[in-house]
Amino acid sequence: MKTSRASLTAALAMASAWFGVAPARAEGVDPPRLFLQVAIGPAFNFERWSPDGGSPGASTTGWAPALNLAAGWRARPRLVVAADLQVAPVVNRTESYRGGSYELADTLHVVDTLAVVADVTSWRHPRFHAGGGVGLMAATEVDTHMGSTATNLGVALLAQAGYSRPLARGWSVGAMARLTFYRFGSDQPAPPSTSVGLLPALLVTFTR
Repeated sequence: MKTSRASLTAALAMASAWFGVAPARAEGVDPPRLFLQVAIGPAFNFERWSPDGGSPGASTTGWAPALNLAAGWRARPRLVVAADLQVAPVVNRTESYRGGSYELADTLHVVDTLAVVADVTSWRHPRFHAGGGVGLMAATEVDTHMGSTATNLGVALLAQAGYSRPLARGWSVGAMARLTFYRFGSDQPAPPSTSVGLLPALLVTFTR
């Protein structure tokens, strides 16, 4: 009986250490705190457009500045859950169609995502963190030459990993790599179509 109780106690201690209960007490971690993060950096957009009916599709590529804002709370000592908004405007993308490529002049393609993100900091290496999320996205196509704007809604998945270094007064600075995958459908212009895209970004982060 004593052996069983000792084994159970050891198992509970290991589980507590794994999920962060014991370290939280040892470090004297306060209750959940507000989490804020601002990030900015370059992003590259690849998007594949496929019309219904089996007609040939096209792909577009282009660079964009990415701005990321996140606000949430520390659900556990090293777990953050946050609402995350990312905006990436791609100017004058390059389109490839049937072996030819040309620039979509006077256009702005804005990829916006609004997601719920969970991010975990490593226990062994507390400056490293990784996570992912799921949410909604909006693709807005602005043609400044024609004066037209079209917006389509879809879904997005994202994964991220980064490094942060503490500064004074609770702030930290770091770098984060993020990959966003998205998908949306469109009825205009005809025919109906589906678009899928990738948006990798390398961001400088400022976190509190």
